[in-house]
Amino acid sequence: MQSRQSFGKYRMIAALGATMLAFAGSVTATMAADAKKMTVVLSYIPNVENFGTIYAKEKGFFKEAGLDVELVPGGAGVDGIQMIASGTAQIAITAAEPIIAAVGRGEHLKVIATRLQKNPQAMTCRQDSGVTEAHMVKGKRLAIKQTAQKQADVFLGKLGLTTKDMETLSVGGSDISAIIAGRVDCLYSTYAYNEPRLIENAGVKVNVLSLGDYGLNSQPGAITVTEKYFNDNKELLKSYLTAESRGWAEYFKDPDAAAKFIVEGGFNDGLDIGQQTYQAERQVSFMTSPLTKEKGILYLDPAIWKESAANSFAAKSTPRLVDPSEFLTFEILDAVNRPKL
Repeated sequence: MQSRQSFGKYRMIAALGATMLAFAGSVTATMAADAKKMTVVLSYIPNVENFGTIYAKEKGFFKEAGLDVELVPGGAGVDGIQMIASGTAQIAITAAEPIIAAVGRGEHLKVIATRLQKNPQAMTCRQDSGVTEAHMVKGKRLAIKQTAQKQADVFLGKLGLTTKDMETLSVGGSDISAIIAGRVDCLYSTYAYNEPRLIENAGVKVNVLSLGDYGLNSQPGAITVTEKYFNDNKELLKSYLTAESRGWAEYFKDPDAAAKFIVEGGFNDGLDIGQQTYQAERQVSFMTSPLTKEKGILYLDPAIWKESAANSFAAKSTPRLVDPSEFLTFEILDAVNRPKL
């Protein structure tokens, strides 16, 4: 895997021109006067979380599929759903909750695939707190991120608890100082392959309790388009998903090499090779499942989406209980060959 220039330059759209483009994988070869433009909003900053998409761009998989893809970094302040609704982007890769909320508000969306098979969010607890199961947080000290308060109420409700059953502290979205200092026993919520490593690097051993094991499962990294774009561009979406699948196939061959590619590629300043390798190795278990062994990577699980919809309604993130059949579609997935892992 080769490095390249900074992400700022990387985002420049490739020069247009009449070329012969071969659609990858199962897509039939065809002559194209020029590539079809497509803007994709990433789920987060350009890191290993978005490896498959970035690699497909860098290695020409999208170009071979007849697509001229521009990648836009996600993260704080970037609303991918709003961007595809306004037409400034065609694909948003995002979490389940904003999709469900948007559909609940009346947006017409389609989710054609998803990266993660299990929710990577977790409650992280100091090992010396003795909390090894989620219900054991009763009577303990719990820090709750300000952005996670509504979800935390739902989570605790599933355990038969409320915030009155423990001492709570509101913290900022990236604040891990309270748990490191021992002012709290547990932190809600974290990502299984992010904050726990930072906390342990500070000398505090932790137990990581996945929310997906306690009734808050979801499938983040959902590849989402508007219903209109879906209806008008099914062949383009098949081409896109074929190229994206090729990118992720490389990741699964060697997650450590994938981390190295991202860090050395200069797609985002300040990435740490140790953290990216740690994430790449652990991300595999969240992207694979019995379903992906049967159906292939990036597959959708309606049962998980039904659970997510119920949790969003309970958290009052949507005005009605959304039926996932309104926006999930298997038409593109089932038309594209994807590795079964």
